[in-house]
Formats: sequence, structure tokens, C-alpha cells
Amino acid sequence: MTIKKRSLVLIVVAALVLGAGVSDAVSEFKALSQGNDISISKSYYTELERTYNKYRKLEQLSQLIEESFYKEADPKSLEEGTYKGLLYGLGDIYSYYMTADEYSALELSLSSEFQGIGITYSYNEQLNLVIVSTIDDSPAQAAGLMPGDVILMVDDVPYTAAEMDEAGAHMRGKPGTKVKLTILRDGGMSDYVITRANIVKHSLTTEMLEGGIAYVRISAFEDKTGEAFQNELRSLEIQGAKGMVIDLRNNGGGIFDAAVKIADLLLPECTIVHLVDKTGKRASTNSHRTATSIPYVLLVNEGSASASEILAAAIKDNKGGKLVGTRTFGKGVVQMLKLLDDGSGDAVKITTNQYLSPNGDVIHEKGVEPDYEIELVPGDDTDYQLEKAIELLN
Repeated sequence: MTIKKRSLVLIVVAALVLGAGVSDAVSEFKALSQGNDISISKSYYTELERTYNKYRKLEQLSQLIEESFYKEADPKSLEEGTYKGLLYGLGDIYSYYMTADEYSALELSLSSEFQGIGITYSYNEQLNLVIVSTIDDSPAQAAGLMPGDVILMVDDVPYTAAEMDEAGAHMRGKPGTKVKLTILRDGGMSDYVITRANIVKHSLTTEMLEGGIAYVRISAFEDKTGEAFQNELRSLEIQGAKGMVIDLRNNGGGIFDAAVKIADLLLPECTIVHLVDKTGKRASTNSHRTATSIPYVLLVNEGSASASEILAAAIKDNKGGKLVGTRTFGKGVVQMLKLLDDGSGDAVKITTNQYLSPNGDVIHEKGVEPDYEIELVPGDDTDYQLEKAIELLN
């Protein structure tokens, strides 16, 4: 089969869009170049023709931009826009393409220490940036920012989901410097001027309350959180703690395995979570037989998301302890973070599974209902949710 060199270039581009490597695509052209023609096998030509027909509109649009756009377009920006648009077309706010710089910024935000204001955020169906949780003892928490707040502008610069990483870079900065966030809450807009600081994330802290009740705060699920909880739990068991309040409020999630490990320590033999793929196939994660003998209560709210909801749903369905607070955030999907192998440093974060509660309930966009729904009163310093948890343990 013989094709023109111009067509060959376009077909190779299409092959690359599908993810084939350059060497893989070129190696399939097995015969010799003859003038403006190149010979390839018929079967491979058929496959490339199918691929090109699928993506030829992309080439047409590229030519239209090159010929008709009123100023010179940046090829790199067009390329990045193509890749971002491909993931955006999934209609999943948790799946997106990242440039090398954006990937580096994400890694920085996941580290245990960084400079900024101390929030985790996502975006909603209207493509507005929304705060999921605030980090304990952070400037954002001290300023009064809350889960559910919509970030309209940073230093009077508007940001949407399309500029999610740029917004994050803008909010980070040298400790001691100030940044202004324009927030939409309950239909009203307010400006918050926040002083950046060095944010050190401590994912787990423990405090003994009156009556031998331990208060365990888990602010995030990180690499060592499961191990740290295990150590704290064993120490509390040795001390003879009479009860334990596990606070997952404003815990935006984190590492799946950390949440599963903690559930395993709290529950006897049972199902912790079901992971469901695109075919509907379920993979269930189960706990072992041994479980702590310390009675416990979980605190949750609208800022408890993802891995927090895995733990909360496991505890609720298996009747390990009561849940107190408000309905959780409703992020019931799991992502894979993959660094692309083309040497660019770019990466993709893509949703691979939905997870269901042990009883098979959908959590995504629904959340987990607490056993005791208690709202905190704005302006009142009394923690009624914590008080209820202690009451249940006495």
C-alpha cells in the first residue's frame, strides 16, 4: 500500500494522539521511500486510515487557525489545549491533563510542608473553584474560610476551573505576604485578606479529654497516617482509654490505602469498600478479624471527602461506631496519577473507579449521612458535635 508523505505525517500525528510512541509508529512503515511516496503494509494502512478519519477534524481546525486566525498562534498552547480538552470532554471534574509545571505544583501541594494559605479545593458543575477543606491551624482557617466557599477571584483576578492550577500558584507565596480572596457564600460576596504562612501538615494528633476519652484528629490521609494511627491506637489501648472520638471533619481525603488500614484497625472481619470499574466489575476490600476494643465515634461534615468517606461509610454500614455531624462531601471516585512517558514531564490525573459503601450504596455526589445530624451554630464557639460524641461514649 502506497501513500503520500504529507498523508503519512498526518496519520503519524493521529497515531500519536492515540498514544503510540514515535518509534512505534515509524517502525511500522516497512518498505522503502520512493520519491513522495512511502510504502507500508496494507493492514497497518487500514488501521492508520481509521485513526486519521477519527481525528482529521483536528487537522482541519489546525489548518483553519493557521490560515485565518488574526494573529500568530502559539503552537505549544494549542497542543496543550488539545490535550486538556480531551480530558475535559470526559465531563469528570477529577480527570485532567497537567503540564510539567502544573504537575510540579500538584506535587508541592501534596507535600507535608509548603507556603500558602492552607486550603484544598476543587470545582463545581458551574466550573467555579470551591473550597473542600481548610488545613488545621492554617491562615485560611483562621480567616474564617469554610468548605463550600466559592473562590471567585484571587487579588481581583478571576479564576475558573480552566485556571485551577494558576489559581493555586497565585495563592501560594512567601510567608508574611498577603493575598486577597473574593469569596461567594450563601449568595453574598466577601473579600478575605489572608497572610501567607509556612504550612506544615500534621495528619494526625491526639489529645486526652476528661473521663479517659481520647480525641484523635485525622486531618488528611497521607503515606504514614495509617501507621501513625496504629501506633496511637495501641498506646491508647495500653493506657486503658474508655472511648475515642475520631475527628474527620474537613479532611479532604488522600491516600486510599491509609483509610483502608485505619478501617481495618477499627472493624472486625467485614467488607470495607467496593471498587467498581467501567465494566461494573467489583473488587472488594475486607478487614481482618481483630479490631480495637475501644468504643469510638466519628465526627464528619461537608468537608469530609474521598478517603474520609470510605472510612465513614465502612464504620456506618458495619455498625462499628456512630457518625456525628453533617452529610459528607460526596466524592466517591478514585483517581490514578500517571506521569506520561514521552519525557515532557506532563501528567494525567484520571478517574479509574467508583467506590461503593459495604452495603453497596453510591457515595459519589450523595455523601454519607451521619447517624446524628448536628449543625454547628455560626458565631458560637461551642462544639456541639464533639459534645454529642462524648455524650455517646459516656
